[in-house]
Amino acid sequence: MIKCDFCGAEFDSVRRVAVDSDYDRLSVKHEKQYACAECSALKERERIEKDASGSAGSSTDKPPTDTVDV
Repeated sequence: MIKCDFCGAEFDSVRRVAVDSDYDRLSVKHEKQYACAECSALKERERIEKDASGSAGSSTDKPPTDTVDV
């Protein structure tokens, strides 16, 4: 079992979005965090809403380019 870094529950698999248009966590130094499917979906919606409100013309209707299930 793997622990979700956001809700703390344990799951058989967790996710990490690393790369999308205008979003790159592979080349930026940061603490890696893994999310269960529910927390991952919530984080993705929050990121898309933030991107949509902060930058006109960004491509926010596409799914993540690289989602890793661990």
